[in-house]
Amino acid sequence: MVSFFILLTYYWIIIFSIIGYGILFNKFFYKSLEKDIGFIGIYGIFILILISYISSFIFPHTELFNSILILIGLINFFINKNKEIIQSNIKNLLIVFIILIVFIFANKQHDDFPYYHFPYIHLLTEYSNMVGIGNFNHGFRTHSSIFYLSSLFNLPFSNFFLLHLSPVFFMGFANIIFYNKILLNLKHKEPSNILYLSLLSLIFVNVFFYRLAEHGTDRTAMILILIAVIELLHLINNNTNQNKNEFLKLPILITLIISLKTFYALYILLSIPVIIFFIKKKISLILFFKSTITYLCISVLFLLLTVNFFNSGCLLYPVKILCFESFSWAIPLGEVDLMNLWYQQWAKAGANPNFRVENPEVYIQGFNWLNNWFNEYFFNKVSDFLAGLVFLSLFVFLVFFSKESIKIKKTQYLLTYIIIVFLTLQWFYLLPALRYGGYHLIALIFFIPLSIYLSKYSVNTKLYKKKVYFLILLTIFIFLSRNVSRLNQEYHVYNYNIFNNAYYRSVEQNFSIFKNIENINKCHIEKILTACSGGINVKSLNNSYIYYRAKK
Repeated sequence: MVSFFILLTYYWIIIFSIIGYGILFNKFFYKSLEKDIGFIGIYGIFILILISYISSFIFPHTELFNSILILIGLINFFINKNKEIIQSNIKNLLIVFIILIVFIFANKQHDDFPYYHFPYIHLLTEYSNMVGIGNFNHGFRTHSSIFYLSSLFNLPFSNFFLLHLSPVFFMGFANIIFYNKILLNLKHKEPSNILYLSLLSLIFVNVFFYRLAEHGTDRTAMILILIAVIELLHLINNNTNQNKNEFLKLPILITLIISLKTFYALYILLSIPVIIFFIKKKISLILFFKSTITYLCISVLFLLLTVNFFNSGCLLYPVKILCFESFSWAIPLGEVDLMNLWYQQWAKAGANPNFRVENPEVYIQGFNWLNNWFNEYFFNKVSDFLAGLVFLSLFVFLVFFSKESIKIKKTQYLLTYIIIVFLTLQWFYLLPALRYGGYHLIALIFFIPLSIYLSKYSVNTKLYKKKVYFLILLTIFIFLSRNVSRLNQEYHVYNYNIFNNAYYRSVEQNFSIFKNIENINKCHIEKILTACSGGINVKSLNNSYIYYRAKK
C-alpha cells in the first residue's frame, strides 16, 4: 500500500508543480495571457525541459535538486490558486487526471524502457555533462527531451519508480486542450470543423493510445502534432480580432515535437501556413523575432543538437552529413551508415527478432521492399489500424449525420492538408512503420476532410450537444474498461497487484550500463585501466567524463 500512496501523492504534486511553472511562463513570456489550463500545462512542461537540459550540464538531477525544483512550481501554483485561470479550470483538470490514474499503473513498460529509456534517465540522476555515452548503447544516440523531463521525477522515497510518468502529463493536458476546444465551439450556433476535429482527436488518442506501456517517445509527440494541427487550423480560420501572440503557441508545440523525436524536424513545415496567413493579413512577421518565446524555442533546439553532438558526434543521428568522426567520442561514419540502413530495414519489414532479409542495401532501395512489407507488416498491423480508423470515422459520421445541410464559411485547410499528405508520403517512403510517425498522419488524413464535411450538416443544438457528450462519455468508458481489463490481465500473468506494489517491474538491464560506467570511472580514477573491459575508455576534462572507443 505504501507504494500506491507514494505514486499517487507524487502524481498530483508533479501535476500542480507543472501548472505552477506554466503560470510563471504565461506571466513572463506569453503576452496573450492563456486561459486554457491544458496549454498552461504544456508551457510548464516546456520550461521544465529547458531547465532540465541546462542543469544537466552542471550537476546531476539528484533528489535534493529535483525536490527544490518541484517545490518552486508547487508553491507558485498555490500562490495563484485563487486566480480566475485556476478556478475556471480546476474541475476539468481534476476530472481528467483522476480518470488517467488507471493509466499510470503498469507492471510492464515499453519495450525500449529497460533497453535505453530508463538507463539514460538514470544516468542523468547520477552524472552531469557526460560526453560520448552513445558508445554504450545505440539508443543513447537518439535521445529525447522526455528523458530530461523524466529525470526531474527522481524524488525522495520513490527511488526510481516515477521515471515512467512523463507521458501521462502530456496525455492529460492534451485531453484538456481537446475538451476545451470542444466546449468553446459548442457555444457557436452552428457546428465547427474544429469541434469535430478536436472530438475525433480526443477519441482517437484515448481509444488507440490507451496504454502507457506503448507510448515511449513516439506517441507523446504524435499527440502534440494533433494539437498543433488543430491549433493551426483554428488560428488561420479565426476571423475575430484575435491576439497575434496566440500564434506563438505553434513554435512551442513544434519545438516540443522535434525535441521529443528529432526525425520530426520536417514538421517545421507547419509554419508555412502561418507565414502565408501573416502575409495575406499584412501582419508583420517581426512578432516572432521580438518575442522571447522564439528565443526560448531556439535555445531548446540548440541544447537538443548540443546533447546529440556530445552523445554521438552527430547533430542528428544517423544523418551522415551531420556527423563528425574526427572527435574522439564520435561514432564511426561506417557505423552511422549501418544504423541508418538498419532503421530502414526494420521499418520496411526487412527484419524482426527472428528474421533478416538478404542484401538489405538492395532491399531498402526504391520500392523493392513493398511486396514483403505488405505481407509482413501491412497485414495485419496497418490493416487493423485502418479498420479501426474507418470504424471510428463511420461511427462519428452516423452519429452526426443529417439530411439538412447549411452553407458554411470557406475553410483554409488545403495547404495544411497538402503538408500532411507530403509528410505521410515521406514517412511511407523512408520509415513506413506506424510507430515512426504513421498513426497520427493517417488519422489526420481521415479526420480533416471528415470534420469539414460534418460541419456542413444542420443540427438541433440541444440534440447536438447531447451527441457530443455521449461520444465523450463513451470514450471515457472505453478508456477505463480497456485499462481495467489490462490491469486484470497483468494481475493474472505477472501477479501485479497495485495495492501490494504499485511500482512497475524492475529489470536488471536497467542498471547494466550504469554499472559499466561506474566501473570505467573507477578504473580511470584509480588508474587501473587493465581492470576495465568492454573496449571503452574514459578521460576527464573540466569536470566532464568523455567516453571513447579504445583503438584497435
